[in-house]
Amino acid sequence: MTLAVAAVCGLLGALVGSFANVVIHRLPAGTSIVRPRSACPACGRVLGPLELVPVASWLVQGRRCRGCGAPISARYPAVELLGALGFAALALRTSPLDAPGAFTVLAAWWTLLLIIAFIDLDTTQIPDALTLPGILVLGAATWWVGGEGALPAPGAAALGAALGAGALTVVNRVGALALRRFRDTRERLWPIGFDQANLAAVAGTLAGLLPGLAVAAASLALNLLARRPVRIPEPLAWAAWGVALALSPYTVGPLLAISGGLAACGTVALLGAAVWWAYDLRTRARREADTHDGAQAGAPDEGAAEEGEDEPVAMGFGDVKLAALLGVVLAWDGLLVALFVAVLSGAIVGVVQRARGGTRQIPFGPFLALGAAVSLFVGDALLSAYLGALGLA
Repeated sequence: MTLAVAAVCGLLGALVGSFANVVIHRLPAGTSIVRPRSACPACGRVLGPLELVPVASWLVQGRRCRGCGAPISARYPAVELLGALGFAALALRTSPLDAPGAFTVLAAWWTLLLIIAFIDLDTTQIPDALTLPGILVLGAATWWVGGEGALPAPGAAALGAALGAGALTVVNRVGALALRRFRDTRERLWPIGFDQANLAAVAGTLAGLLPGLAVAAASLALNLLARRPVRIPEPLAWAAWGVALALSPYTVGPLLAISGGLAACGTVALLGAAVWWAYDLRTRARREADTHDGAQAGAPDEGAAEEGEDEPVAMGFGDVKLAALLGVVLAWDGLLVALFVAVLSGAIVGVVQRARGGTRQIPFGPFLALGAAVSLFVGDALLSAYLGALGLA
């Protein structure tokens, strides 16, 4: 019975993977993921039902379009196979019959990771339309099914999201600061931006999560009252963070300092990301309305230009939101395993790519997705083996 359920879930995963291919292709282009019907990218011929059978159609047609003979990328069956294998493995780990809510949440999470990883591979961008709603919806789902199956309780899910976002925000800001040779950023986001995340990291490391959030809230209120960014230069802010870490044995303790600083930083970073995503949606809608009314297309909004967009970055901010999406499902301990696997695998691929004369930049989203899969299915065993090797198990 267990294997039969897993097989049925695998077929469902293949079908979901077929739809994921549509999203991967159309979402970055800004076109509808529902209409028109699927067609050959080369000749535009609408595909029939027998040409849309996951994996099988690709094999039967000799990996080519039946109409024009153009080759069909192996990515399409790869996504479908990953969908099938993922859903089947999830069914074996969390039975849909015993824990239907947990299985549904994990299946949605797996599908999001697939879509995000392949979009990042294609475009080096991670759409906010996938990560931010995903964090909100899956986080809310833990209130209904948290603790069931492989899902964490709601508090652990929230903490995992905050820690994931905070860890990669610190990498984003400190790495960018080093690449700028410790010069201050030219970015001036108002009313909320990286300044508030920086202050949350410092105060959270000194005194814990709630004081970190309180300091960020005070900074936001000051910005609103002044109607301009009132800020501490980034070199000074992150120097203060280093001092706070050094003092942690004498303040709240190293563990609470690290977790408090990262969680406060990540919470503020996610709040800022949501604010700016909503702003971008509003700006886009206004521009489309202006274009429809005959106004000049592409005219910039007042105050919409952002300074510092050309500054070097160590990590894209889409990865920050993706790390939060991982933390919602994996919680803090699973997140540690996922980040370790992602950094290790990303570093290996990056070194090989550079040795072969490739670019320094690689999309990190696929490695985060790989780390998430490893953590979900074998993370407990890896963590136990590591702690055992240290004599801590």
